[in-house]
Amino acid sequence: MEKKYESLTLFEFQEKFPDNDSCQEYLAEMKWPDGFKCERCGHNRYCSGKLRHTRQCTKCKYQSTPTSGTLFHKVKFPLLKAFYIVYYMSTNKKGIASTELIRKLGLRQKTCWPFQQKVMKAMASSGKYPLMGKVEVDETVVGEQEEGVVGRQNNRKRQVIVAALKVGMGWREHAEEDTKQGTIQDDFRMKIEEVNRLYLQKVR
Repeated sequence: MEKKYESLTLFEFQEKFPDNDSCQEYLAEMKWPDGFKCERCGHNRYCSGKLRHTRQCTKCKYQSTPTSGTLFHKVKFPLLKAFYIVYYMSTNKKGIASTELIRKLGLRQKTCWPFQQKVMKAMASSGKYPLMGKVEVDETVVGEQEEGVVGRQNNRKRQVIVAALKVGMGWREHAEEDTKQGTIQDDFRMKIEEVNRLYLQKVR
């Protein structure tokens, strides 16, 4: 969902999501694109639940909301503001501080910051967003060390693993068997925001 926000200007975003109801409707469309399906029994018929936007399965009576199973489940402030947090984080390549979000949205630190962390983890785990800030790349090997042999000449090494560490905003790892410096840099070019921030340790 974060990816879809990137193509919207702030004005377009405001038009698309003017209130909490529009956010709920959007999440419902995303959750049930082919029509309602009960999360518990798989039944496809429902009626309105006790709360607004809640759908209750007519077979097992299980109630589900558009936010359940998403980042927005049990969010402690208006859903619209949560959408704005995702929007600002998705469209600001240099990142945005929680203090700035608090100022823009009129939130408190103890409620804004935890949700921001959830969004950051989701964006990192999706693999669709480049690593930002200082990124360090190093290597290790899988396999036993051959006596008297150093570096990649060891025939008992089975695979070389290259890992990327994003300092300060969590981390992701990536495996790469071709360890030529040019190959590594090309591969990580799509995973790191600025190539000149790639710190590749000297190949032994």
